Amino acid sequence: MIGEKIIHLPITSSTNDFLKENWNIFPHGTVVVADVQTAGRGRFNRPWYSPEGGLWFSVLFKPRKNVKPNFYTKLCAVSIVRALKHLKIDAKLKWPNDIYADGKKLAGILTETIFKEEKLVAVIVGVGMNINNDIPEELNTKATSLKLLTNVEYKKLSVLSMILRQINKALKVYSKKPEALTRVWKNLLMQKEGQLVCVRTDDETLKGEIIAINEDSITLRTDRGLTSLTSLEIIGFQT
Repeated sequence: MIGEKIIHLPITSSTNDFLKENWNIFPHGTVVVADVQTAGRGRFNRPWYSPEGGLWFSVLFKPRKNVKPNFYTKLCAVSIVRALKHLKIDAKLKWPNDIYADGKKLAGILTETIFKEEKLVAVIVGVGMNINNDIPEELNTKATSLKLLTNVEYKKLSVLSMILRQINKALKVYSKKPEALTRVWKNLLMQKEGQLVCVRTDDETLKGEIIAINEDSITLRTDRGLTSLTSLEIIGFQT
């Protein structure tokens, strides 16, 4: 049961780091939530501003089957979107795992793995969601919060409970049919096949048409032909 054990930390470097250091002493489904993170991070190791008022938590999964780690990323992303619907917030996913509302980033997900003798023994999914926290001025055009979207102050643990309920429901449904979860995840993406996008990779910026959206890659048609990218950031696209 996800969330049967919840560990609350007033302050920590990051909830992901806490679980990476202690995964072996906690059971599957353990959730760590912090009031403040001093070294929160997102994709590409970018800092994630994590002050008081936001929801910063990580979930520990210990796979019993040979499941791809991104199954748990998609599981959490889809569950968050479904939980937000109960708050009357129409959220979408920006490939691969950012949660957007009203055209701005509301939450992000960072998944990390632990292997032992080449066997996957733990998957840690970290979630950072802006709830009641202030958004720094330099991020006003890019990020939002639940409070900004609805003008309502939320109880963070109530929002967490809603998300965990959705994760547990989705885990029951999709653990035996991960391909169905991929279809749901793909349907929630802001990006669609056939769209023109601008993406940033490790060493260049590319423009092209999305030919295929896969679990862990996007195939683009650029002026150089087809290219499959696994490490990229979508920085612009046509709606």
